[in-house]
Amino acid sequence: MSAQILLKTIFVSILVAAQFFVPLRSHADIFHNEFPLEYKYRYSGVSIKTVNGKFYAYIVLLFNENPHFVNLIQKGTISLKEIGIEGFHIKAFRSYLSTVQDNKLLEECELILKLFLEPDHYKDNQLRQIESSLAKRNIILKFYREGIFKGAQITLDYCIFGEKIKIDIKHPLFESSEEMYYIKPYIYYDEFSTSNSTFYYDMVYINPDEVNNDYLIAKNIISGKDVKSMFFVGSKVSEDIRQCILLAFKNSSSIRSEIWKMFVVHELTHKIMNNQFNNYDQITGEEISLSSTIYSNPYLGLSVMYSYLNYGKMNPHRMAAMNYITYISEVSGMKDLINNPGNVKNIPIDRLKEYTKNHFYYCVGKLKLNR
Repeated sequence: MSAQILLKTIFVSILVAAQFFVPLRSHADIFHNEFPLEYKYRYSGVSIKTVNGKFYAYIVLLFNENPHFVNLIQKGTISLKEIGIEGFHIKAFRSYLSTVQDNKLLEECELILKLFLEPDHYKDNQLRQIESSLAKRNIILKFYREGIFKGAQITLDYCIFGEKIKIDIKHPLFESSEEMYYIKPYIYYDEFSTSNSTFYYDMVYINPDEVNNDYLIAKNIISGKDVKSMFFVGSKVSEDIRQCILLAFKNSSSIRSEIWKMFVVHELTHKIMNNQFNNYDQITGEEISLSSTIYSNPYLGLSVMYSYLNYGKMNPHRMAAMNYITYISEVSGMKDLINNPGNVKNIPIDRLKEYTKNHFYYCVGKLKLNR
């Protein structure tokens, strides 16, 4: 069996499985009211069955030969039999073109088809302009030219139906002038199921369910209610976590915005480490992220550290927390912290921030040596 046939067989198998997957919850449900008001983020439920959603689906079909999203709009539009026919994706896109009645959209569709068929006619600056234009339709994509030779195909580095929103929160310790964005998908994607620094150079993803979970936990702790939910998606609320939340949120009006900021700082740390140091080590990533969040908001950051310590088994998160405590124990002279990590929260804030900043630069220094 040739490699090409094998790949197509694998793709068809994946496609068959994908036809039966339906997310339990739409992203329209998830995104209501999850952002702090000061960020002025708004979300209105957007379906892939809209005009822009359909355009998105056919762009993915054309460039990736992937009919999944087209078939989400109308089941069976592209059959498994058709997928085996050479050029099926171009024929399907042309068929879609014939149904477009809006002149402006028709012009954009024709441009996309020409770009796909005649890549040599478009310079890189023109590709960037097309990307910006498509973003207005909530089609977030990045073109990639497969070489500098004549006839080099233009492919998609990524293509997402949603919004790309500039992050206005600066990292508390890293110096970075790069613009970073928060991706807000309108439909389900596997890579956007939990908060992460994403595969993409300038984007992070924050799961609004996770932010809301920790917001409700903090609110209930302040109200004196029992909490059975898992904090930071993995830890029972210990007495150390409870005390840190009470200390962090003497002003209850800032709870949601501070938790949102904590998630952003956490993911920005990972993203900057990926981009600047090409570092993807989980323990190092979590350790430097801990320093960053603790420095940014000491008690809220410590609540995350205590949640890492509470994880049931030894994993990168727990090891990162233990490394941080070991460092603080050594520089402070408080040797008992190793056995009594709860005492970290009793260190005066100014001293704790100074120790934490030094820990951050100590870890970053090791990264620089290993480059």
